[in-house]
Amino acid sequence: MKPGTCQRMGPSWWPALILILLSGCLRGERKDDDLPPLPQIPIEPAKLYTLMCPDVVEVRLANWPDESIQTAAVNSEGNIDLGRLGKLRVEGMTISDAEQAIAARAGVSSNYVDVRVAGYYSRNVLLFGEVIGGARTVSYQGPETVVDVLRRSEALTADAAWNEIHLLRSHLASGSPPEVLRIDLNAILKRGDERTNIRVQPLDEIYIGEKPSAYFRRSVPGFFRPMYDAVVDLLPNRHGDK
Repeated sequence: MKPGTCQRMGPSWWPALILILLSGCLRGERKDDDLPPLPQIPIEPAKLYTLMCPDVVEVRLANWPDESIQTAAVNSEGNIDLGRLGKLRVEGMTISDAEQAIAARAGVSSNYVDVRVAGYYSRNVLLFGEVIGGARTVSYQGPETVVDVLRRSEALTADAAWNEIHLLRSHLASGSPPEVLRIDLNAILKRGDERTNIRVQPLDEIYIGEKPSAYFRRSVPGFFRPMYDAVVDLLPNRHGDK
């Protein structure tokens, strides 16, 4: 090659360049040894859910004249209308509490009363980030875990980063400082480590991050993307890029 001239490099060097760039963009596993263990206490969220306006409940009274299923909404005063049994205050009650209160009003054993929530309308959990359909709310249905909420809502996009999920708890009612809690789905689902599988509260906000590879792919010029995708397919699956 003559001095002062440049040799045009062939296409064979592009995969090497992309691999070098990827090595700085794909992040490894975060250490979570400092996380406290979660108590292994079985919880059924539906049993702990408390009724509020405007939740809708379905009430069935067994062995009752003209037995039927009655549907009633919790009104602004916290009451449900039970027809000839009158109005009954159920705000703040669990399903079990409501069954006992209705049984006492009807003069029957609580074994003859069945109540279920037909509409969870009073409180929400908010989802942001890599969410199918964009940012949205899902109904709060009791102290479910974050994994329960994400499964029920089918929220995660293909570009969601499993170890870049955070829960923001504002503590507005108590006036305490807000908390930001990290959720590591890789640890929870692949290693059975439940320490970051937080139980949600009403108005919690869940932020779902994006895979580093997805972010980087958007910055790659369109005519290089087929080559980029081919190289990424050859890379071993990296923790944190799930």
